[in-house]
Amino acid sequence: MAGAHAPYTVRPWVLWDARDPLRAVHGRADLDAVIAETPYERLRYEAYLQVLQDLPLTDALVERWRRDAQGRFGFVVYGHSRGDGDSDMTFLRRFSPATVAFAGGPRGVSTERTPFGPDEDSYTVGTFREERYAGSVTYRFATPPGACRPAGVLTFTDAEGRRYRFAFDLARYR
Repeated sequence: MAGAHAPYTVRPWVLWDARDPLRAVHGRADLDAVIAETPYERLRYEAYLQVLQDLPLTDALVERWRRDAQGRFGFVVYGHSRGDGDSDMTFLRRFSPATVAFAGGPRGVSTERTPFGPDEDSYTVGTFREERYAGSVTYRFATPPGACRPAGVLTFTDAEGRRYRFAFDLARYR
């Protein structure tokens, strides 16, 4: 994919996405998508970025990524700001830590919460384009002991204080 500068294929790992992620409501920050991050998907994405940036992809690097991803899973939450200019650049830092609750089993809090961005982007708002900041927050979790059931619920609060709950089943993702 990356060697040919092809777009990154993520559809198989999409947990939720906005009907039209390039459309926004004036004055409202919102989510654009939530992606499940399995160890396989994490390694795949790291390798894609490496090749896209024309950096060497070595066996040692792949092995390091594999070890880092082993026994862990995560979710990448993509969103955009409400369009308040430079004051809205901190919106990603205002997302809460995330929790997961497995069906009939343990509950966990994210061991990592990593914002990426934001960068400027344009969204369609009504009949005009509006500048927003867009970025992502990656939540990573250690697989808890006894979590043999892969289904559960991801919960977090966005920069505006809205609480989100997404049911997931990790068995659906490679």
